[in-house]
Amino acid sequence: MEYKKVLLVAEKDTITGKLKSGPSLRLKYGVNGYRFIIKEDPFSQSKYVRNLSFNSLTTLYMLLKALFQRAITVNGDFDFVHAFFWTFYRYRKPWIHENDQSPSQLIFNYFKMKNGFGKKIVEIIANLLNSSKAVITWTNYSAKGFVEDGVDQSLVHVIPLPMEVRCKNKERRGIKVLFVGRDYYRKGGDIALKAAMNVLKKHSEVTFIYVGKATIPEHPRIKHYEGISRKQLEDLYRDSDILLYPSRVEAYGLAALEALSYGIPVIASNLPSLREIVEDSVDGYIANSDEDYAQKLEEIINSPERLESLSKMACEKVKIKHDPKKIGEELKKIYESIS
Repeated sequence: MEYKKVLLVAEKDTITGKLKSGPSLRLKYGVNGYRFIIKEDPFSQSKYVRNLSFNSLTTLYMLLKALFQRAITVNGDFDFVHAFFWTFYRYRKPWIHENDQSPSQLIFNYFKMKNGFGKKIVEIIANLLNSSKAVITWTNYSAKGFVEDGVDQSLVHVIPLPMEVRCKNKERRGIKVLFVGRDYYRKGGDIALKAAMNVLKKHSEVTFIYVGKATIPEHPRIKHYEGISRKQLEDLYRDSDILLYPSRVEAYGLAALEALSYGIPVIASNLPSLREIVEDSVDGYIANSDEDYAQKLEEIINSPERLESLSKMACEKVKIKHDPKKIGEELKKIYESIS
């Protein structure tokens, strides 16, 4: 079989040193008739980048990075380019862009820069994206953001991430509540911890598992992990019953999707991106206040039947909406339109 070659341009995760989850999933499941060639973006490995927080300095760095990349021409033995996140090299072949959020959603929501400088950055990035053949994103929320930012609507396509269903019948021994988040404040680590502490006081059968960097009070039923491997995280998913996801700002919410793929109901914050992953009262709950997390936890803990129902629906959603074969066919249509 003759394959067409796709240059996949993507950053490495600054913690694990591996490709970020989005491109990794596209690469893992592939597209029939196409073969990926990997080009890692060297900027993601910079010590300077790893130490940056979300602020005006980060925004300036992103702009300088994009301008520097535009001065570099990428050519080679490939048919077209599939570039992830904020990589804007100059390509001699057709290219498509994939991102979990629009420029304004990043600049305004993460960096809190709604001033003239931030708006100018959004305008520059939108103009760059209009030179692509397609812009792929994962939610209707982010697709709307791209269009509002000035990206041609005909270029924007929503193609969710592929995800295998990994649900198995569990013999539950107590209830294990999981939280996963590197960024303590943005991911709502304080909110999750408060909710868990309230529930631990009332339910001796509950264990709370916190994954991420934080100062955690000593408690016989709290387990804390900071740096863990991918395999260790997958083992925690298999062993957990409920995921708390109280993010204050969220582009997508991959941990929520991964949890659903294991049949774990998710209690998530009321953000547009998360409402497209978690359906309230179907495969989890949407919390409207900090106090809601403990309340929703109690509802699930007090009703084993409810937990099983939410778990079953979580598996069904991933099976229908994130089927790798179906997603691959959707992506193939985009590829065929430009190759």
